[in-house]
Amino acid sequence: PFVAPAAFALWINVFRVLESRGDARQALRAVFDVRKSTRVLRAGACYAVGVAAFRRVAPAAAVDWRCPTIAAFLAEVVYGVVLYALIFFALHKLMHESRVGRLARHGRHHAAARVTAAGVLDHSLADGALQVLANILAQRRGPLGAPKNFLARLAHNVVVTYLLTDSHADTPYRLSRAFPRLLRGARDHRAHHGHGGPPYQQFFGHLDALFSERKVLS
Repeated sequence: PFVAPAAFALWINVFRVLESRGDARQALRAVFDVRKSTRVLRAGACYAVGVAAFRRVAPAAAVDWRCPTIAAFLAEVVYGVVLYALIFFALHKLMHESRVGRLARHGRHHAAARVTAAGVLDHSLADGALQVLANILAQRRGPLGAPKNFLARLAHNVVVTYLLTDSHADTPYRLSRAFPRLLRGARDHRAHHGHGGPPYQQFFGHLDALFSERKVLS
């Protein structure tokens, strides 16, 4: 519950500096903006509440506390990120194409006039809870069904929060722009905020190509 908000705080502030475009005063004001920083605190509280609520209805996931090999570590991290992207793609698509979006008040996330890194946490409680649920489900097991390694679980939260922040940042210095084909969803997420259509996938683009863009073209 604490690693994800801490990672969000780090990435948001890194991108705030980049969004200032070399203006040192603006960068300092952005980093020390207490009002905007409360979003991270609210996100941390929501994440902790979400985990506690999930544990009330489901047993705690088993964790592998051994030191993993590099190959096993990378495999578990990649598997977790891909699984999160798959689960949240389905939820995100429902938010835009069904009543789920109104129930979750997903429109709030699209209300800002300017999409910035800090906007990654600008959503309703229900909207954020669905993201938490997707992340919890992605962390339950490793790729072969075995308990997930603790280091892979920590790294998963760092990677996912980075990609989510990257997809909202208003700067050309984004990993998604360096790898536009692989991270197509993150690259085009800012455009999605403008028109509300595909891509619905947060990081990659293959699921939109299969399930969303084909529908638009037809």
